[in-house]
Amino acid sequence: GGYAGNVQARHLLRKIPGIRIAVIDPRSDSKVASIHKIGESTVEIGAIFLTKELGLIDYMIENHLPKCGLAFHWPRDPARTDTIDDYFSIWPPRFPKVGTFQVHRGKLERDLQQMNRDDGVTFLQGKVKDFELNAGDEQNNVEVKLNGEGRVTLSADHLVDAASRAFLTGKKTDNILTDPSDMYGLDTGAVWVRVKGVDRTAFRDGADPLKSATSHYYSTNHWFGHGHWFWMIPICDDSMTISIGAMFHHSEVNGDDLNRKEKFLDFVRANHKALYDIIDSGEIEDFVYWKKPSHLCKEMF
Repeated sequence: GGYAGNVQARHLLRKIPGIRIAVIDPRSDSKVASIHKIGESTVEIGAIFLTKELGLIDYMIENHLPKCGLAFHWPRDPARTDTIDDYFSIWPPRFPKVGTFQVHRGKLERDLQQMNRDDGVTFLQGKVKDFELNAGDEQNNVEVKLNGEGRVTLSADHLVDAASRAFLTGKKTDNILTDPSDMYGLDTGAVWVRVKGVDRTAFRDGADPLKSATSHYYSTNHWFGHGHWFWMIPICDDSMTISIGAMFHHSEVNGDDLNRKEKFLDFVRANHKALYDIIDSGEIEDFVYWKKPSHLCKEMF
């Protein structure tokens, strides 16, 4: 299920007429619609995939925010970060030539799921308990424990693992690398909140014709500091909701200083007061901390 499973299903349906697809997802429809995940900002190649390959150009324009390029901000003096004017900034001068989007993941995944249902995809609410991978023309088998009661075994020519960080096939086939030495030294953590009802003018009020022909607020804004960077991404809905989170390097930032909401807010206030004021202007909806968000595979296509 989720984003990867649903875009894969839609892509296969459009490329292979008559294909039969089952998607296994433990979450209810209401749970899918309310999910909070990082990954709300598309880049050009992802946007082309959604709009052109999946035929969703009108849907994306009508349901998700345009992404007004990338902006980058470094404090002029780390001890003073009261407003965005206390930063050296690189602003996008115009919209990208290829349209990109800021997406509400719950809405996008719910809508993709319904499109696939309408196109004949079978959805099973449950969890994969085990699976058997077979070589050659022999089919693969997947055992699913359905929500509530009962089990079902599926047989399929192909098995696609779209379980993200759960990485079921990676665990079963010993195909996961998580040590920093296997990831070019990458030893990062992630932490983020969703905030609704924010005061957009606490960041920028309207257009800035001397710097840009597009919106600063609706860019993907990146705030940099020692050993970390924050993203700031507006999310499409009627309540002025924004995603604000950080990637940090464990060698420079102690994850124990960020693993609770109150600690996270203290860190934001100490390092980016202007960003903290934006958070403080609204209501925090959720808080998520991942000590290790990244992995690589030993074997890849």
